[in-house]
Amino acid sequence: MKSMTGFGNGSLAFSGGRATVDIRAVNHRFLEVKLHLPRGFLAIEDELRAMVATQIKRGRIEVFLTLSGQTARSYTVVPNIELARAYIKAARQLKSTLDLGGDLTLHFFLSRPEVFQIAEAYRPCNTEIEASKKTLQRALTALERHRRREGKFLQRDLRGRIATLEKIRRSVGRRSTHTKQATRQKLADKVTTLLPHLDSDRRRVLQDVASLAQKSDITEECVRLQSHLGAFSALLRLAEPVGKRMDFLLQEMQREINTIGAKADDASIRHLVVQAKEEVEKIREQVQNIE
Repeated sequence: MKSMTGFGNGSLAFSGGRATVDIRAVNHRFLEVKLHLPRGFLAIEDELRAMVATQIKRGRIEVFLTLSGQTARSYTVVPNIELARAYIKAARQLKSTLDLGGDLTLHFFLSRPEVFQIAEAYRPCNTEIEASKKTLQRALTALERHRRREGKFLQRDLRGRIATLEKIRRSVGRRSTHTKQATRQKLADKVTTLLPHLDSDRRRVLQDVASLAQKSDITEECVRLQSHLGAFSALLRLAEPVGKRMDFLLQEMQREINTIGAKADDASIRHLVVQAKEEVEKIREQVQNIE
């Protein structure tokens, strides 16, 4: 079992520079990968994203890739022809109007940076690309260690809380056995009260007795709750992503606990139900961090 939260980094030197990757992971319902890459790495973005998705199945992941050192670059210089023509036209106008001598030369235009547009063209070389991939894998490995370590802490905490819920369930079962006597007495009192009307309204009497018996019986809910707790404990032993299945089981547990609280006509059981609800909520908070 792994946590969805964690941090990992990696660094690798290559000829002419160094690649560094930092990864930050937080909880999220699905997998969401956001890459922060140097300019020119758009062509391999999908490949890097696939590397992340291969190892991580759930969570919001941010990857920061930086390169330092000398990198190969090429430049393109494009003259602004229209601006140069405007200079020439203006110069000729000055020459004609003011009767000036001389002509514009190439030296004049070379001293005017606004006449030229400089574009930097950068494409990562194979060495930079391979170094970046290896560094990303190192960072993912570090993140994986961190998430597994956090997962063990969560696993230990959840085992304790599931054990607490099981104790509560057993306490409810024992208390329910004691309350059955009181329920039987209530049924007897109800029947006694309705006996004078038995001949005239026998069906209503039987319906009232059956309704009271069914309302107070929580045996099925306790059995289903025990099954859900067992299934949750089994998930704790798995190495694969289990967060979504745990969340579903918690919903089922909550449903059974609510039903027990609604059906049980006993203050002690209702107090235990409150404890169980609090424990389920604490478990739910923890499960939000599990992959």
